[in-house]
Amino acid sequence: MLRSFLRSFQSPTVPASVAAIALFAAVLAWWAWIFLAPAPAALARPAPQTSIDASAGATLFGAQPDHGKHDAVQLLGILSFDPHHAAAVVSVGDEAAHVVRINGQVADATTLSEVRAHSIVVERNGVQREITLPAVQNPSAFVR
Repeated sequence: MLRSFLRSFQSPTVPASVAAIALFAAVLAWWAWIFLAPAPAALARPAPQTSIDASAGATLFGAQPDHGKHDAVQLLGILSFDPHHAAAVVSVGDEAAHVVRINGQVADATTLSEVRAHSIVVERNGVQREITLPAVQNPSAFVR
């Protein structure tokens, strides 16, 4: 009986088939071990970081803080026929809207330095700031 068993292994394909089946069974067992293992415990979340206080940077190098007058400029419209003859309709704070030409005074120390297609550039104490035209949801006038 042992001889008949050993004679069946004389062909080279039988040991290769047995080795392939054993390898396949080992891979299946390893994947089953991986998928059926319990999930690792969740790590505790780190505490949220505190936000950085940037208020000290407002007076860096002796700069004076802006008191909000510069931020109160609102762009209501743009009148531009060519780059040299452009104007903007602006309002400052709660004041009524008025038209300002290029290099004209918008507020106390704020001047209109540039008019673009959808925005203006205002300058206050050497600092330039771009103000965009707000998007219109329902236009009420049409130009032909």
